[in-house]
Amino acid sequence: MNKKILMLSPLALLFLLSQFYRVTSAVIASDLMRDLSLTAEDMGFLSSIFFYAFALVQIPMGAALDIFGARRLILFLSSLGIVGAVVFALSNSLLMALIGRALIGVGMACALMGTYKLISIWFSPYAFTTISGVILSIGTLGNILATAPLAFAVGLMGWRNAFLLIALVHLIITSLVYIIVNDDPNKPKDMDSPLLSKENLLKESLGGILSVVRLPSFWLIAISAFARYGTYVSIAGLWAGPYLEHVHQISLIDRGEFLMLFPLGFIIGGPIIGALSDKVFKNRKVVAAAAMSLYSIFIFPLTGFVQKPSLLMLGAMFFFMGFLNSSSMIMYASIKELLPVAISGTAMSAVNFFTMAGAGFFQHVMGVIIEKFPPFQGQLPPEAFSFAFGLCFFATAIGAIVYMFVKEVHVKFGM
Repeated sequence: MNKKILMLSPLALLFLLSQFYRVTSAVIASDLMRDLSLTAEDMGFLSSIFFYAFALVQIPMGAALDIFGARRLILFLSSLGIVGAVVFALSNSLLMALIGRALIGVGMACALMGTYKLISIWFSPYAFTTISGVILSIGTLGNILATAPLAFAVGLMGWRNAFLLIALVHLIITSLVYIIVNDDPNKPKDMDSPLLSKENLLKESLGGILSVVRLPSFWLIAISAFARYGTYVSIAGLWAGPYLEHVHQISLIDRGEFLMLFPLGFIIGGPIIGALSDKVFKNRKVVAAAAMSLYSIFIFPLTGFVQKPSLLMLGAMFFFMGFLNSSSMIMYASIKELLPVAISGTAMSAVNFFTMAGAGFFQHVMGVIIEKFPPFQGQLPPEAFSFAFGLCFFATAIGAIVYMFVKEVHVKFGM
């Protein structure tokens, strides 16, 4: 057990870095728009390209996890992410920034799914959501680092130097994965072997994909994941920052402190919601559907249908939106348990494709919506954000409804 925990450590750090990369745009959006002469639509697309690239890699990655093993894939993709961080830091145009951020998205595509794959091999099924909830909470420290600490670093050294420093940290973490992690904790690295035979690779991988897409509950989980994470990362990771700046006139450092409430809620929520699923209700579906429903309710005050929320109310909303989004590991647990372990990587990566595609979609579309409202004296009107957040509310409400029809998974819970 101690060996497994040791091997999880660099994987948790890599996921922490992935979470950091995802939401940096909220803090540096104004700097990027100024330095690279970007419009709101450009900014939405630049932030979303990380998620589009991340999502596209999920299609071949799921089968690759099952065929070649998680460790090899994590190391290969993470190396591309290091290159992307350097390119992004040195970018002097929208195109170069897009290339850098896309490479970062590719590099981080395996951080969580690879870890989930290894957890599904190393630990018993009843412990999956509890362990993955802890990993999510640790990883979400990256979201915290991308708020006030990043704002401080950017103010001190500029966003370019900050990202060069991040690339160095990325290299160190990838080296730790190479040194410490095995696919099988009981075998040396040179004897690592994936679950699927390397014979008839195409037949096996296509068979796994077909098994996943033929499952009706997969599509219900995918729709919910698309709406849940897509709206969350679009708000917490990008548009909440400009919203605080333009609607509430909050300074950079103060915005960073407000944005920190999202990951704080996520960190606290991970172990709690995991325990509610595994130990209290012992039912994935009930906990996930309830969390999704409450999450949509907390978005509603941002839609403009009620009076503009106070700063205290905003803080509470941001915290609980993060708290409720930590239910994400239940969705992965559900799809994993509906299918054989040999294709668990394919199943979880298929859900993750829709998760990350949702992030790209909502960030970009919200940017298009906001761009339709011209700024007045340098300030975007509240209506621009109300329409964008209204889209998020309706999407999450639909996601909550469809999740109620997911097939219940009967797992033997308990130690």
